[in-house]
Amino acid sequence: MTVFNLLFDSLLLVHVVAGFVGLAAFWVPVFARKGGRAHVRAGRVYAWCAYVVTLSAVTAAVGRIASYRHMGIGVAEQPGSYGFAVLLGYLGVVTFVMVRHGLRVLATRRAPEQLHTPVHVALAWTSISGSVLAVGFGLAIWSDVSPVLLAMSPIGLFTGRRMLRLMRDPDGQRMGWFYSHLASMLGGGIAFHTAFIVFGAQRLWAYEIEGPLAILPWILPTVVGVPAIVIWTRRYRRKFERARGAAA
Repeated sequence: MTVFNLLFDSLLLVHVVAGFVGLAAFWVPVFARKGGRAHVRAGRVYAWCAYVVTLSAVTAAVGRIASYRHMGIGVAEQPGSYGFAVLLGYLGVVTFVMVRHGLRVLATRRAPEQLHTPVHVALAWTSISGSVLAVGFGLAIWSDVSPVLLAMSPIGLFTGRRMLRLMRDPDGQRMGWFYSHLASMLGGGIAFHTAFIVFGAQRLWAYEIEGPLAILPWILPTVVGVPAIVIWTRRYRRKFERARGAAA
């Protein structure tokens, strides 16, 4: 076993363990009382697991591309392998940005003007750039991974756009920080469930989807999760408006 393989296997182990722990921790804040001890503690575990998972995913993606180049394998020879590395890195970056934004809006909720920092602006544009890269690579280097890249590409665009809009006008929407926190953390959860369905579930239950339906495990969490975010956001918006009306 080479040093590279040993490092890659170790990184994969850390990635998988953090993924399973983060997936379990994700559901505690969903059902726990918002702002309660269980919500806060589990949320921290979920966030740190998300950081480990996303950073290891990006590292693995870069390592894959470097390994292919070292072995003399070009993009034209294995476009699917390169496409998968780009997809892995893209999802890692976007998920990191979402979770980081979810924590930042929570930390700056009492001083929303502090959300606007050069680092946070850079993260927003990194998310948008990731979408552009995913679309460009998916179209220019067509492979079996291209449909997944194109299907996932809007995530980074919408995430970065939402971040920039909130930084430009942090007080433009009442409880805007809460809605952004909710959407960002649930968005990260969608990424966790996508990884589990695509990699973990298929290995645990030994099933394989072929043909056009092979894209289904990649997009199913998004198809279910995005409407759930919309519905949940509307629920809390009505709740806050009723409470405001009662107070008035």
